Amino acid sequence: MSRRSQAVQKAEEYYDSSEADAFYKNVWGGEDIHIGIYNAPDEDIAQASRRTVETMALQIPGLGRKTRILDLGAGYGGSARHLAGTYGCRVTCLNLSETQNDLNRDKNAETDLDALIDVVHGSFEDIPAEDASVDLVWSQDAILHSGDRPRVLDEISRVLAPGGHVIFTDPMQADDVPDGVLQPILDRI
Repeated sequence: MSRRSQAVQKAEEYYDSSEADAFYKNVWGGEDIHIGIYNAPDEDIAQASRRTVETMALQIPGLGRKTRILDLGAGYGGSARHLAGTYGCRVTCLNLSETQNDLNRDKNAETDLDALIDVVHGSFEDIPAEDASVDLVWSQDAILHSGDRPRVLDEISRVLAPGGHVIFTDPMQADDVPDGVLQPILDRI
C-alpha cells in the first residue's frame, strides 16, 4: 500500500492542475521545470535550466550505457532525455503528476528515446523499485514536496546499488530572507 504524506498529495493535485501545467509549459518552456544556473540576468529560463542538468551530469563519474538512473520528481522528463540522449543511460522517471507523465511519454517517443526511458506514476516516499536496483538517484527541486523527507532518504538508500550516487537540488531559504516573504510558497507546499 502506498504511503503518501499530505504534502505529496497536495503537490500531486497542484502539478496535475491545468493552471500549473500551463505555467510550466509557457514560462519554463515545457522541457524542464526546475531552477536554472544563470550566466546573465536576462538569460532564457530554458537555457539556464538546461545548464543545471548539464552541470549536475558532469558531477557523476562514469555515466554511460550501463548506468541505471532513477529520476525522482521527473516532471516533463527533460533531464531524463538529456541523460539518455547524451550518455545512453537507462532512466526511470518517477513522478506523481500524470499530466506531466503523459507529456513526458509523448516527448520521449518524439525524440526516439522511449526505449531508454520509462515513466512511472508514483511517489518518492514509496518508490516502486527493487532494492539496490539503480546506480544513480537524480532529483531536481522535488524532494521539498515531501512531508516525510527522512522516509524519502530511506527509500533512496534502499533502491541505490552499492557504490551508487545520489545527486539532487532543492531550493533553500537564505538566512537574510525577511519574515513572511516565503509564506505564500510555504502555504502551497
